[in-house]
Amino acid sequence: MKTLVTKISTSLAILSLFIIFTMITSCKKDKVTHGTVTVKNVVGVAVSGAKVVLSATSVGGVKSYTGTSDASGVAKFDVPLPGIWDVAVTKDTLTGQGVLRLDEPGKKDEITIVLR
Repeated sequence: MKTLVTKISTSLAILSLFIIFTMITSCKKDKVTHGTVTVKNVVGVAVSGAKVVLSATSVGGVKSYTGTSDASGVAKFDVPLPGIWDVAVTKDTLTGQGVLRLDEPGKKDEITIVLR
């Protein structure tokens, strides 16, 4: 009888630890998508100070995020909404376009846009 009680207690303890571990690790999932846009000119030189806009149509209308490329020509976005984002880049009279696929939570994607 003691061995049956011991086996049941051990099984319940292992099951409890498994449930706790699963709950802890599931809470740490990255729910944000991460996009990187690199802006270059036609000769491949990084362009700083370019306006970078991500936009996508959602249930509530068009959602957009705006950033500026840094000295390395990079603009980074941490977007809480997964989606396929249209990318529009402008600097003075130069423009460029592309698509950034951030279609699932935790996903990272990057694109290089050439201004013309």
